[in-house]
Amino acid sequence: MLTIFPATMSNFAKLGIPVANVYCIRRRGARTSAVASNSLLLGLGLGTALALACWLGRGWLLHGVLRGVPAVTLPLVLVLLPFVVLQTFFLGILQAEQRFQEYNLQQIAPTLFGLVGMAVALVWLRAGLIGAVIVQTAVVALVTVWLVLRVHRRTPLRLAWDGPLAKEMLGFGGKSYVQTLAATLHRQIDQYMINVFLDPAQVGLYAVAVNLTNVLLKIPDATGTVLYPRLAALEEGDAHRATARVCRNTLFITAALGVGCLLFGPLGIRVLYGPRFTGAIRPMLLMLPGIVMMSLYMILTRNFTSRNRQGVNIVAAGVALSVNVGLNCVLIPRWGISGAAISTAVSYSLAALMLLVVFVRESGHSVAETVLVGREEIGGYVRRARGLVPGAAAE
Repeated sequence: MLTIFPATMSNFAKLGIPVANVYCIRRRGARTSAVASNSLLLGLGLGTALALACWLGRGWLLHGVLRGVPAVTLPLVLVLLPFVVLQTFFLGILQAEQRFQEYNLQQIAPTLFGLVGMAVALVWLRAGLIGAVIVQTAVVALVTVWLVLRVHRRTPLRLAWDGPLAKEMLGFGGKSYVQTLAATLHRQIDQYMINVFLDPAQVGLYAVAVNLTNVLLKIPDATGTVLYPRLAALEEGDAHRATARVCRNTLFITAALGVGCLLFGPLGIRVLYGPRFTGAIRPMLLMLPGIVMMSLYMILTRNFTSRNRQGVNIVAAGVALSVNVGLNCVLIPRWGISGAAISTAVSYSLAALMLLVVFVRESGHSVAETVLVGREEIGGYVRRARGLVPGAAAE
């Protein structure tokens, strides 16, 4: 729970600024240095305010969503919040400038350094949970400072507040904030509800299933990250054509990988985690259809956001979140973590279908054009696959 808590809580303080940074730079033509300077001040202020609010409500947190977590670790986790918020704001700057190599490095570095640090703290130093939390805090803080310095090198930061620009950032970001908050809660609420209804061991099993299936979502997430700033700079008709093309290809690739997960995922759990974690197999398989549909949702949200139409995303995420919570309340007590997986599959699919209906109506593209790859595209995949096989390309 400690590993996902900072990321979950930071969503309450982002106010949609990362998305607004891309929109203001790409579509509105705002100066990058001004956007970054506002982001620095906003990130530090909002992150610190969130940490103080969590500290004041620590009693409720430790007896609720963080039940069973040692109280001594909470201050270390709360120190992370300003850094996590600031990191997401500046990732939006990299995204707007299409500096995707740096963007990807920034995504990988905390995980890589964290794994090494955790190994040192837990295995070599035998520092236990507190040592692991200290390592996590240090890694995130250092990587965030590194990110800010890299942005500053290209676009010098100033401790100056641009009021009109901030108003535009907060106005656009406010709508994106509601959208992101609902979507994030939708994707993570099941683990918190399992912690309330069941026991920590079941949370661990479910987390294994979630982590494995979420690997499939790396593709639409990365694709959407690259697509969004480009859509923001396109005319509406061109944006719709690009969205339909990316949707059907992303859905095809994710579905193909989903079949692979269906066939080999159970074996992977047994090999990687051992027989004690076989309880994660069923929920993993049950949530797979929803994961595939979520890939469609993740691309379509970028289209609506790039056109300042976040209201569509908000309705879809809000309805899906409500359905997810309602189903979890019924299915988790009855079927355990398998019930949570069913809730996830249903609500993810519902969110994607709602966006698909609106996109088809507004864009003029048919459902088939949006979700089904054509013969030429399939032929392209076949040629690429043959090119990977030695000797096949020459035949």
